[in-house]
Amino acid sequence: MIVRFAAAVFSVVFLTAYGVTPALAIGEDVFVVPRVTVQAQADSATRAKIAAQMQGRRRAMDILLRRLTVEEDWVYLPRLAMGEPAAIEFGFDRGVIALDDNALEQLESGFEVYNEKSSSSTYRAFITYRFKPAAVRKLLKDAQIPYSEAQTRTALVLPVLQTGSGLYLWEENNPWMAAWKVRPYNNELTPMTAPLGDLEDAATISAQRALSLDQAALHILADRYSVSQVIVAHAFLQQIDGEDRLRVRLINGFRESGDIGSFDELGAAGVDGALDDRLIQQGPSTNDFIQAKIGDVLAEAWFRQSSGNFPTLAEGAIETAIAKHAKPWKQRTLIDHTEAALLEASAFFQSIGEWGKIRSALVSTPLIGSVQVRSMSRRGAEVLIRAYGDPGKLIIAMESQGLALWSEDGERWMIATPVTAQAVRGRSHRRRNRFGGNDNDEPRIEPAALDETETSAKIDSRF
Repeated sequence: MIVRFAAAVFSVVFLTAYGVTPALAIGEDVFVVPRVTVQAQADSATRAKIAAQMQGRRRAMDILLRRLTVEEDWVYLPRLAMGEPAAIEFGFDRGVIALDDNALEQLESGFEVYNEKSSSSTYRAFITYRFKPAAVRKLLKDAQIPYSEAQTRTALVLPVLQTGSGLYLWEENNPWMAAWKVRPYNNELTPMTAPLGDLEDAATISAQRALSLDQAALHILADRYSVSQVIVAHAFLQQIDGEDRLRVRLINGFRESGDIGSFDELGAAGVDGALDDRLIQQGPSTNDFIQAKIGDVLAEAWFRQSSGNFPTLAEGAIETAIAKHAKPWKQRTLIDHTEAALLEASAFFQSIGEWGKIRSALVSTPLIGSVQVRSMSRRGAEVLIRAYGDPGKLIIAMESQGLALWSEDGERWMIATPVTAQAVRGRSHRRRNRFGGNDNDEPRIEPAALDETETSAKIDSRF
């Protein structure tokens, strides 16, 4: 059965040699849609090229809008690649997004073309489209559609194909692996990347050992690719009555114990007394999403289409499976601009570098509309944060950037690096002063004049 795909798959594999390295990038730009396949035919090569690029732009925006939003809100989004409007004409509390080709071009910041091929009347290529984050945010905000752009850490995916002929992983005639490499998926909210598939990978694990979730082998792969999670993408393919029938499961194959920088690890470490449960339980944590048990099915879906074009079937299956996997993460990190609150917060830091990290994290997250620094000293700052949606989601956003955000009474919030947060919590039972009491070695915060230009820039840089 697998031999029927060999010719088509060879060309796909050949086109995917775009250079993946074991040192995987983390935090890829979610507003980039890489390597979209485009092709068109017209009465001239120039017109075919223009048509193909616009077709790809529509497809890329479809991918991006659905990447950022939850499935329940997709009815408010157009199907641009199909030339169809949103599924509903109006909503009670949401707007419907309508985009023409001119508006799409205004949202684009640039594109990159790969493997370009053309004739006197045809054009074909892979194109990576880059969109303007602020413009896309405004589009969704104006339509009152919640969205998320927070990413989890990149996971390594092992695409195992099962057919009536056997199991395939590293074999050249594995079209499932080829599909994962045609268009990279490290720009998703739950980013994944396929392995190199070289001799070292093949010597480390086989398809059978991957399906059996061999922890020793998966741990070696995780170390090699510098990831904390390995997902086995098991595709079961049957060809029945001229149809390809595909079942896809994303299985949690390997996961490092504990999230680096998480409250759980801080409590276990203990510097000046363990963190109490109120800190650990203050809102949802990234641990709630990533700590699936080994063998848990993270997403499952079934697909079918006429035989003869497995790459297209596989691409759609991958996108659907990733969307299902990302759904709980999106729900935890959605930005809802219809709800906003002002949070009074105290920032703790031991150095200018720590303060810079805190400032950068606060300004960069779209969950925050503005940040006003009221006063500061060498060890801390008083800030007023305008936050959208549930503050618990802001906890997740800060944790993903290596910071601890918590509240002991639900009114005043505190933010610091994990190590500094540990020390602050250890002192809190003895000294209730906002920045560590009146001890001589812990100076109190004194009002400090701020550079108004700097403060305005921080606020204006968000929107």
